[in-house]
Amino acid sequence: MFSLSIILPDSPAWVLQSSVPQPPLEGLRWLEQHPSQDGGEVIECAVLGLHGAGIREWLEGLQAVLAAVSRTPFAVLERRIEPADEPLYASLYEGWLESDPLNQRPARGGYSLRLYLRRAADWRKPAAALPLTNANGVQRETGLAVYNHHDGDPAHQNFADIRAADLSGGQPAPLSLRLRLLEPMGETLRQVILAAGSRLTWGGEAFLHSLEGESAAAGPDCTASNVLNSGAASGGAYRRVQWTRSDSASLLRWTLSAERLGFCAGRLFRPVLRLFSPPPEGVYLRWRLLDGNANPLEESPDVAVQTQRSLQVTGGLHLPPGWLPQITPAALTLELRAESRDTSLKTLEVDFVHLLPTEGWLELHALNGASASEVWVDGERQIAYSRSSAGETAFTHALTGSPLHLLPGSDYRLYLLWETESGAPLTSRCEVQAFYAPRVKLP
Repeated sequence: MFSLSIILPDSPAWVLQSSVPQPPLEGLRWLEQHPSQDGGEVIECAVLGLHGAGIREWLEGLQAVLAAVSRTPFAVLERRIEPADEPLYASLYEGWLESDPLNQRPARGGYSLRLYLRRAADWRKPAAALPLTNANGVQRETGLAVYNHHDGDPAHQNFADIRAADLSGGQPAPLSLRLRLLEPMGETLRQVILAAGSRLTWGGEAFLHSLEGESAAAGPDCTASNVLNSGAASGGAYRRVQWTRSDSASLLRWTLSAERLGFCAGRLFRPVLRLFSPPPEGVYLRWRLLDGNANPLEESPDVAVQTQRSLQVTGGLHLPPGWLPQITPAALTLELRAESRDTSLKTLEVDFVHLLPTEGWLELHALNGASASEVWVDGERQIAYSRSSAGETAFTHALTGSPLHLLPGSDYRLYLLWETESGAPLTSRCEVQAFYAPRVKLP
């Protein structure tokens, strides 16, 4: 190994190992490595040999660096195997020093310590912008526009495609993003849903993830069902349903074609609804898959509606259920059901349903008073933050879900939906920029 350094934001690198050790560091010898149970982290131990003048000052400097590591999520180890090689990085979470009583040489001006570093198990190459493509741009690295819905207008796409040819490395690597709200002006990103799935395009065809509310058939438990036209709705219309049952009520049904299900390939998808108006309180939604004879095949968990949200994230379903024997599945019916605790008249206005893959699923929830119109999503560290013009970092959102990891050799489609202070406006646009740091495993 040529060099190993600790890198902190806005600080000079602290060199731990180099081809020519700098006094008072006489040498560094690695002893052992302990991986975590999940394999995502390792704790490494090395013996530091110190000799000559300046030992105390050097140790105070190292202890200050290690203390700073525990106070920032941006600390990394930088490793260069050869001087001309590009650097490799590993996230550094913690570091500490312990005495090494068997190797003290005070009479000769020498001293040794054990250095422990807790870091990410995989090393990664420098991050680079990842090209994104949709109807609004091809292979864009500087930013691609996406809309907050997907309907018949060719430009209204809430997704971006990533080519397998642009993913290098030999290990799955996290995706990082920059999200900038373009419209509405003066508002911020309050809630964001990010979903990623592979193999959703094939031979010029693609998975149709959007279901319009007006295209659904009313369920048998509805007391009324109407299609209402509106320029503020996806496709120019939405469906209003009403019901009174307190137990499980069938509200809406969509037909999922064999072609659509073929893209899904038995994987788990989570439907997200956009509601045109606030939903009633105390209502729980679930999904049911029905065969051609209306027999139930699979049912999702109940999820309570959030009355302050336009976008409702619901429970997932396997499309189609994995136990079905058909190689090419037959068409199935997707049924939306609702439960409540009373028999009062309830109204639900459904604009659209998006069937989103769950290979990667991340939700951003704005912290109180901390949302921003431009948000950086760090996939490596699982944090979301904004940057001021002065370079200051402010953490803006809490993250829930699983990281968006991309596997080299696969095409991906990235989906986005979001809410601002005015709900989930149909005309809202966001600029997306993607970053990817290939991962490598080293002994």
